[in-house]
Amino acid sequence: MALNDLGEQIIERPITLPRFNLPPLDLEAEAKEAAAIVAERRVIRAGLDVWQAIGKAGSFEAYKIIGAALLIGRERSLKATGLNAPHGRLYSLAFRQWLKAYGFGSMSEATRKRIVTLTENAAAVEAWRATLPQRERDRIGNAEHMVRRWQASLKTSHGKPLAYVKRDAITAWKKFLSSVSMLPPTDQAAMWAMVSQARITDAAA
Repeated sequence: MALNDLGEQIIERPITLPRFNLPPLDLEAEAKEAAAIVAERRVIRAGLDVWQAIGKAGSFEAYKIIGAALLIGRERSLKATGLNAPHGRLYSLAFRQWLKAYGFGSMSEATRKRIVTLTENAAAVEAWRATLPQRERDRIGNAEHMVRRWQASLKTSHGKPLAYVKRDAITAWKKFLSSVSMLPPTDQAAMWAMVSQARITDAAA
């Protein structure tokens, strides 16, 4: 029996430790997560190295490498802010903090947006560049110039962006089909005859 300094019996109470229901370790999942983190860091490092080495003139391949790092930063910023779209003051602040933390602090917002545009549309830009003579491809090394030239190639002869023209054409075609379906059969046949004649006329032009 244990006594204290006053000769009183010390009553020992059992110690109850908290119990935690931890999930079993998934070593394979943890290994994949660690590998993904390492791969992500390598992409950021490669982008930073290219950005630090780039001068007044760059290259499409260089911008894609930088852009891959910026897309990671954008995703991180969206996740940190809980936003669904890369817009707004909160997002811009988070992205600027990420850029500064990872060495891209000297990049202007305009340059960042152009590089991201090139990266997100890499396949389309590459297809456009393939139509240019090699000498001209080599000469277009500035991100701003590259974006402007590529976007200009998407416009019709009237200056309207090709994507908008396609959108309007699809909308008009759907409206045409809907309207024709409400006509009597004889009028429907006449309308389709007009369409066929227009296609023949266009082919012969």
